[in-house]
Amino acid sequence: MDSSNLEKVVLDLQKRVASLEQAVYGNSSDSSKTVTRGLEQRIVEKVDDIGTQDLILVALMQKPKQSKAQIRQVLNDWGKAYGSWFDGGNFSGRLVKAGLVKKDGSSDAGEELFSLTKKGEMEAGNLVSKLQ
Repeated sequence: MDSSNLEKVVLDLQKRVASLEQAVYGNSSDSSKTVTRGLEQRIVEKVDDIGTQDLILVALMQKPKQSKAQIRQVLNDWGKAYGSWFDGGNFSGRLVKAGLVKKDGSSDAGEELFSLTKKGEMEAGNLVSKLQ
């Protein structure tokens, strides 16, 4: 591979990474809002095929520092039936103890807030890229 082809490949990869970063981390621009709406549309279309744990990671990726009640509301908005998933040890055992989600303070009402760890951010980014 000569240097001009290598430059083209590198530029293409840079554009693709920038596009993925925008989809994952977003910004306040209209294009970011469009990407987020597109992601949510794909989530709603495939909600029955996506696990509750994965949806929680994506919800926390879109908006960190949420309480369990806020996360439940996002899942409800997406049309996900989660049953008693939050009532038992699933949340703590599968997400917190696994190092994907961390406790991140508490709300004014005293509810624990949760955010993604770096490991959780990577996992959520992988999930989002599969949905695109």
